[in-house]
Amino acid sequence: MTSKELTYHNIIQNQLAGLYDHMTNNLLAWLPEDGYIDEDDFTDKQREQIAAVLAIEEEWVLDPAMRAEVTLISWEESDKS
Repeated sequence: MTSKELTYHNIIQNQLAGLYDHMTNNLLAWLPEDGYIDEDDFTDKQREQIAAVLAIEEEWVLDPAMRAEVTLISWEESDKS
């Protein structure tokens, strides 16, 4: 890597770290870390925060397959009929 590339790499890395810190400590602080929460129980503000996180991830991680691997939000289908 050239000096210029290394500089840009470090800037991007720091920006991503800041974004993920903001998303986990601010936008998604209300989510249980390893627990289940029903989407039907979300408030409007929580829905907006989820949408914001998904939008940020989509903007920074262009490849959908990679984004699915690194997303902060994972959805699971309920077994309820």
